Amino acid sequence: ILINDCRLFSSSGINAEYGEDQEKINQFARYNSKLLEIKDELTAKGKQLQNLNDAAQDVEELELSEDSFPFELGEVYVEMSAEQANGMISTYRSKIENEILGLKDKAGDIENNMKELKSELYAKFGSAINLEYD
Repeated sequence: ILINDCRLFSSSGINAEYGEDQEKINQFARYNSKLLEIKDELTAKGKQLQNLNDAAQDVEELELSEDSFPFELGEVYVEMSAEQANGMISTYRSKIENEILGLKDKAGDIENNMKELKSELYAKFGSAINLEYD
């Protein structure tokens, strides 16, 4: 879609007033960008959650043979008992799970908004516009 004299001209010759339609297209693009950011965050949070699950399993396996475990807090390691380490892991796991749920809710809201915009724009422009995402 080329912008010319405050009107949209698509490759098939369909035009529309610039303001409202262009704003919807721009909003769709912003939603798409935000959705991609959230998906990246979800991937990172999933990796963090997997690392915590692995750590909990390691503590469980070594609990009988080790008196204390190094636990990373920021840039330092702190020696903790198995019980303390499991408590910290559980706390972090709950925090990350809640963050994941929040991100999934945001992604769902954004996807719903994108579907609404997509249906409005496709109804007006048909196949002259491509609003595929993912």
